[in-house]
Amino acid sequence: MARRKRPAAREAAFFDRFRSAIARLPAGLIRALPPAEPEALARAEAALGRPLPDAFTSFLRSFDGADLFHESVVIAGVGPGAPRALTELPQERADELVFAEALSGDFYALDAAGRVLRFDPGAEERAIAGSTFDRWLDATVAREQLLFGPDGEYAADVFDPAGQEVVPTIALRQAERALKLDPGAADSEHARGLALARLGRRDAALAAFEAASALDPGNPWPPFDLGRTALAMNKPAIALPAFRRAASAANDGATTARLLAWAVRAAVAADDDSAATLRAEAIAKDAQLVEHLTRSASAAGEDADDEARDEAIALLEAVAPGTSVPRRLPVIPH
Repeated sequence: MARRKRPAAREAAFFDRFRSAIARLPAGLIRALPPAEPEALARAEAALGRPLPDAFTSFLRSFDGADLFHESVVIAGVGPGAPRALTELPQERADELVFAEALSGDFYALDAAGRVLRFDPGAEERAIAGSTFDRWLDATVAREQLLFGPDGEYAADVFDPAGQEVVPTIALRQAERALKLDPGAADSEHARGLALARLGRRDAALAAFEAASALDPGNPWPPFDLGRTALAMNKPAIALPAFRRAASAANDGATTARLLAWAVRAAVAADDDSAATLRAEAIAKDAQLVEHLTRSASAAGEDADDEARDEAIALLEAVAPGTSVPRRLPVIPH
């Protein structure tokens, strides 16, 4: 069946908010390319061996890719002038189209349901970053523009003193602004929870993590952060089911085992009789779990990362009580 084409007038209106942002923001913050030629679209579809999703085709008919906020996010195109070639992005799954890459190295893909997914290279887990392409685009622009001043440079005081992380007050505003435009974006709800936790607003963070988990039940990390925050609040009865949900959503044995170790820790703290069963499940998923935790604790100690070391030791004590942690890792010959 031939794909129904969106009327040209509708396509022009489809990205009104994006066009408005290009016009009002300082020059260069959003660099959008002219529309893709029909021949270039056809060549891309032939190279990929499948039609492009309607929403992304509509975008390319208006803009042949875009560089958002100094390569914070680069949306691929199909013509010779595109900031990134769509056909050069790693298309690993037949039911997803990877269409953009973030400065952090994350990729964005459209799934068969039209949602935008974010994932780390090589990772199985996907986070729902947008309920639709156009909502994701508008929310991304709204989120990123908070970091920049009227001169097009980074605004003062948006990063921590080390310049590595956005300060939590700004991160919270970013997440809330994105959620106004795309309430179904679990990734933004998760980010909101992380910002609230950093601000010490833990009860609100728990609610945000719960909301993110409900929006994206296949992603283990919102329930993991829910459990971790609840455990820090001395609420192991809340943490335990959250960690179990996280473990059930994980896609590989080592990750599942580590998440089950957190569940064991919560079960021990809650004096729950499931601790022994969870301990056995964790070891069954990863026979080297105790060794991995021991090495994590030792490596964190060598790096003077007390928080990571204490965390690894707490997991180790829950999974294998009485295990000693060497001060330094043994040298392994190559």
